Amino acid sequence: MKNEKKKNVRKYLLTDVTLCTFTFSDGLSSKVKPSPGKEIVLVKLIPHTTKSKVFEERVFKNYLSAKNMNELARLCGYDCIKTFTRHFKKCFGQTPYQWMLDRKMEEIDSLVANSDMSITEIAQMYGFKSISHLVNLYSKRYGVPPGKNRLLKLADL
Repeated sequence: MKNEKKKNVRKYLLTDVTLCTFTFSDGLSSKVKPSPGKEIVLVKLIPHTTKSKVFEERVFKNYLSAKNMNELARLCGYDCIKTFTRHFKKCFGQTPYQWMLDRKMEEIDSLVANSDMSITEIAQMYGFKSISHLVNLYSKRYGVPPGKNRLLKLADL
């Protein structure tokens, strides 16, 4: 029995791994690298299909069509914003507003890097009331304004 248990553990032990990338169902990914000291990185994946999983699936299914947090709550079947926000924070670790803003900024960064759309068009597409609001938010998040970031990424090609 003890020997059999060791075999099961051994088949999951990978040596000389320089990088491990996890890609999640929502399209996000996370990279895990060992430190320069070559310590062993142990990752345990625990599948769960709980109420929070159902909640997550509803959020991912509806967030693209929601214009704001109130609409996302409604699309996920919540009448009470306070209850929705509480569940959301428990599940995602941040407010629905901040989470939606993070997704929006990731999409905007992708458009800045990979499209010919003007910053004005992108701002209008994502419902920013002014271009300066988008530029300030983008600069704060990525350290450079979107126009400059586009030029830097073009120079890298």
